[in-house]
Amino acid sequence: MIIKIKSHKRAVFKKILEYMMHDKDRLFDKEKRSFAITHNLKGNSIEEWDQQYKINEQFRQRKRSDSVLLTHEILSWHREDAKHITLAKMEEMAREYINKRNPNGMYVAVPHFDKEHYHIHICASGIEYRTGKSLRLPKADLLKLKKEIQEFQIERFPELSKSVVAHGKKGKSLTSEKEYQIKLRTGRETNKEQVMGILNTCYKKADSREIFFKLLKGCNVETYERNGEVNGVLFQNYKFRFNKLGFNEDRMKELDKCKRREGEIRESRNEKEGVELER
Repeated sequence: MIIKIKSHKRAVFKKILEYMMHDKDRLFDKEKRSFAITHNLKGNSIEEWDQQYKINEQFRQRKRSDSVLLTHEILSWHREDAKHITLAKMEEMAREYINKRNPNGMYVAVPHFDKEHYHIHICASGIEYRTGKSLRLPKADLLKLKKEIQEFQIERFPELSKSVVAHGKKGKSLTSEKEYQIKLRTGRETNKEQVMGILNTCYKKADSREIFFKLLKGCNVETYERNGEVNGVLFQNYKFRFNKLGFNEDRMKELDKCKRREGEIRESRNEKEGVELER
């Protein structure tokens, strides 16, 4: 799941809410049903919610000219998980997100569908309900929120496997958030995913480093050296280091072991054949 948060320093509650509630991109099921979560808000109209957001601003403890009055937050899932997503699942994850984000805030959450992927728009107050405390999320807390809501998603809906992101992790097997957004936008595999697929295929076929590199070359993936040693590959004019793709020295040594085992088997076979000839 990708989480985007855009801050607004003007009281554009009504503008955001009108966009969220418009039928153009709002998600409805076959029976024309949808949902609109209202947390710490009363009523059913944009005008009522807009007024309550503005009234709550009067409780702000620290007033500055550049204070964040609201945030427009988006939860999104990859298009390849579309067949597994339902309104019920989206609503459950949105409610869990609000609870983990800060249950003392004021929120309106609405599901949308456009550009072939599912997402939820959330209008969040800049301060808590009636306390005036800021809802601002420091970078560390935002990362913690991303990890926690994703853990919830994995536990409750493991079928949404294409929407799992490596929040805060670099060089891991999971897709990075930047790569995920590229896939979300284009629907295509990233260069990293493509080259990893080629590496895995060639690795399974190879029984030595030399054969591994030769197979890669046959797939138009050239290797490059650093300090006299093969350090990674060149693909689509980008460099990818082996250890950043999960092909560290230990995995490379496994290929060397394969070569040694093959040599030992060959030597043993030759010795047996020699003994037979002597007989």
